[in-house]
Amino acid sequence: MPEVLLAAVVESESCLSMEPGGKFHGLATFPHHRILLEQFPADGMVICVSGDRRKETVVDCVRAGKPILCENPISEALVEAREMWAISQAHDVLFGVCFPVRLSSACCRVRKRILQGSLGNPLTVTVRKSDGSTGLSSEDPCGGDSGLRANPGTALVDTLRWLLGGEFTLVSVMDSGDGTGERSAWLRLEMNHGSVVTVERSLMDPLGVVKTAGAVSLEISGPLGRLDLELFAGADSAGSDPGCDRSKETPIRRMLANFVEAVRGRAGVAAGGMDGLRAIEVAEAARRAWKYRTTVVL
Repeated sequence: MPEVLLAAVVESESCLSMEPGGKFHGLATFPHHRILLEQFPADGMVICVSGDRRKETVVDCVRAGKPILCENPISEALVEAREMWAISQAHDVLFGVCFPVRLSSACCRVRKRILQGSLGNPLTVTVRKSDGSTGLSSEDPCGGDSGLRANPGTALVDTLRWLLGGEFTLVSVMDSGDGTGERSAWLRLEMNHGSVVTVERSLMDPLGVVKTAGAVSLEISGPLGRLDLELFAGADSAGSDPGCDRSKETPIRRMLANFVEAVRGRAGVAAGGMDGLRAIEVAEAARRAWKYRTTVVL
């Protein structure tokens, strides 16, 4: 986007790519977001700081009246995420969330077919680990529970909400009945229009993180047909490597272009703060259902 002027907040002592004169890959840099807000005429802010500093950054930018595109998840804590969303609402500031999977060409094609009714309703969706995936979960080092890891977990939840056009209303854990206990358990998520999503046990193993394209396979079935989708295919971070092909279009670049258009008032943001908040709520419900082997109503 050559018409967009960029600046960055970079801590020089922690960045080996920092150039002489405080430049980062050619961009003007500032040591703190508050200094950038004071000295740079920003029309919008992309926020991707670490989780322990995200609330402070979001709140400062919102109070300065700057539209934001916030990294997913908004926060690791549901209460904090709700507070951040409420503050943005009170200040009437555009709040976008980084869910680039929504802008994957393959996902857009599948969503169109689903919403056109080509599979019929209701739908069943089976979520499985594809070859080479390391999973979707992480182990709590204190409590030892296994559940959807916040970042890929919320990305999965958001994409399913978006693909299926519904809201999750109930989360539970079911056993396949083969007598192997926890090893055969599946996570079951029900939606308000009758669709049911099941997540296989292998995606709930400790320390798993979606890192590679095509890491998660969806089998979407209805009374009129079936579709298969490699969920995270094409939703990579191509463009972050200085040596990559910068002319290649990716979902992340589409997301950033959408945010620019939203700031200019020419488009709605692809995924908003309520989408980010809802994804955290469902992922938290899934974690509780898995940890306590109970049913959680949303």
